[in-house]
Amino acid sequence: MPQTPKLSPQQKLIIVEKILAGETSRQAAAKSAGVSVTAVRQWLRIYEAEGPDGLAPRTTSRHLTAEEKQAAVAAYLAGEGSLFDICKKYGIRSTQNLQKMVETVQAGGTLRGYHGASRHKGTAYTTAADREKIVRECLQNGCDYGAAALKYNVDYKALVRWVGQYRAGGAAALHDARHSSEGTSRAKGRERTVPPMQRLVIVLDCLENEKNYGAMAQKYAVAYHQVYRWVQRYLRDGWRGMNDKRGPTDDPGPEGEWATEADAEAWVKNCPGVPKPLPGMLRRAGCSWVVIAGILFDLARM
Repeated sequence: MPQTPKLSPQQKLIIVEKILAGETSRQAAAKSAGVSVTAVRQWLRIYEAEGPDGLAPRTTSRHLTAEEKQAAVAAYLAGEGSLFDICKKYGIRSTQNLQKMVETVQAGGTLRGYHGASRHKGTAYTTAADREKIVRECLQNGCDYGAAALKYNVDYKALVRWVGQYRAGGAAALHDARHSSEGTSRAKGRERTVPPMQRLVIVLDCLENEKNYGAMAQKYAVAYHQVYRWVQRYLRDGWRGMNDKRGPTDDPGPEGEWATEADAEAWVKNCPGVPKPLPGMLRRAGCSWVVIAGILFDLARM
């Protein structure tokens, strides 16, 4: 199939001016230029609406708002003009675009304004649970992929793929099987020393999330193998496994300050350097406040 020749703005302008001067017809101009009559009609409409400059390539695209699209479709359906006439009135460059808008409305769809999200490349890390939440919300909002992509900072194309996977296989299809446990087994993390208290936070969080080592590696910016090793130490040695030297020093603790549960809870609350989520995690793991106070005291000395 022969390709349509690409004409320069000057060549288009010459053709348009000849037609407007009555020197040639649209059909004859299209035939001599090797283009379709529809293309010639489009050049005429653009010339009439924007002048000669409209035939030059655009450096930036003009995008219609949702209201402008709705008004154009309403005008066409009300019989105010042909596709060509309505495109000219509302600055729509292609009759095919207007036809698609009309078909969308007639099918019960919604016309949305352009917000640039179709090229959005989000950077947010997501688990299967996150993806399910985003997909459900997107479906509830009429599959407004762009709005959801911008709201959750996820890749637009990835979101479209998640919706398709969810429709085909439900929530189970949103699990990313390319890597182990929703993260990447190759995650390197940052080169840094992680304090024992923070290690315990990561371990307890990992256990609460069904040993999702990959997700924890991404969440806390540590290496995958470190998370795995800390969890195994915790399961074998308890909280003492958070120390590379296997335990604190032999300095006695201030047990008198946490003789009761209330005293221990108050001491833990005022204990400096404790990660905020750690006491709650230890409580969910079944530890009493007295035990938590002892653990935190020992961890602080590691």
